[in-house]
Amino acid sequence: MAQISVYLNSRSSKSHSAFSEEELKKFFFRHEMVIHNPSNLDELNEKVLSDVANGTEYIFAVGGDGTMNTISQNLVGKKTKLMVLPTGTANDFAQELGMSNSLKKISKIFNAQTTKQIDAIKVNGKYMMTNGGIGMACEVASTVDHLRKSSVLFKKMMKTIGKETYSVVYAQKMLTSPYESRKVFIESKDSPLLNNLVSSPMILVNNQEYIGGKFQVAPKTKNNDGKFNVTIFLHQNRFDFLKCTLQMMSGRYPTDDKNLISFETDALTMNSADGKPLRFFGDGEIFQESSMIDLSIVPNALDVFTYKGESLLCSSHSLDKIDMIQ
Repeated sequence: MAQISVYLNSRSSKSHSAFSEEELKKFFFRHEMVIHNPSNLDELNEKVLSDVANGTEYIFAVGGDGTMNTISQNLVGKKTKLMVLPTGTANDFAQELGMSNSLKKISKIFNAQTTKQIDAIKVNGKYMMTNGGIGMACEVASTVDHLRKSSVLFKKMMKTIGKETYSVVYAQKMLTSPYESRKVFIESKDSPLLNNLVSSPMILVNNQEYIGGKFQVAPKTKNNDGKFNVTIFLHQNRFDFLKCTLQMMSGRYPTDDKNLISFETDALTMNSADGKPLRFFGDGEIFQESSMIDLSIVPNALDVFTYKGESLLCSSHSLDKIDMIQ
């Protein structure tokens, strides 16, 4: 019998459907499961820290990338294993791990214990597991977060179109907002730039291939190789930038685009060179503004459940358990 702590985010778009408390207990009745509905971030952090201190074996995060990010801050370097049950909008982390919104499949993955250790990216002292950056993508994430909290109509739209929400907001900004570039000084031992002072509408830091559900920004990036990807967009006009990003959205990475710089590293510093602080987002969350963004890799930071098409039956299961996980 395993010890499982479940954290439900009632604000996520699907949190009252497949992953209800009743359904969770139905599929995991053999285990000691405690369901939490924290009312604020302080309570969430307090309970997760208590779980870790008390030796809880597994934590289930029911929500989106933001819920995962908040919980994982307290799990980096710990033995507690994380299972992500996606109910958010983009669910980038769950998509990368191959997680499903089917509790039947989730229970099979849990019983098969298909886990791995992944890296985290440390950003000014805070951890990020998926993708983040500055510029246009940060503005899109910030707008989505604001409208989700302030507009009932927008929240209903999110439930209907899901991850396409980010594409819609991106298109709106490209059509109606001024085209802006930030002057940033880039420092990394692995940077191929001849001039480290860049003017860019967007700089992305990636621990996995996709951002926003469908934006293929870093095709060969892995979250367990001790490095992260940096993608710098140097496009100086709206048309070229839009052409590049639309190619990424359609799954055709623009390998011949000379205004696109991509490299792998384990450490990076970005300094504002235009007198304005840098706004950084990670895992869909907006981080604190700063004139300097310091990033470094934390190898093998988090133990997570994953499923990428492997067999869910393994030699460690006894015959009397085979029926249970079919």
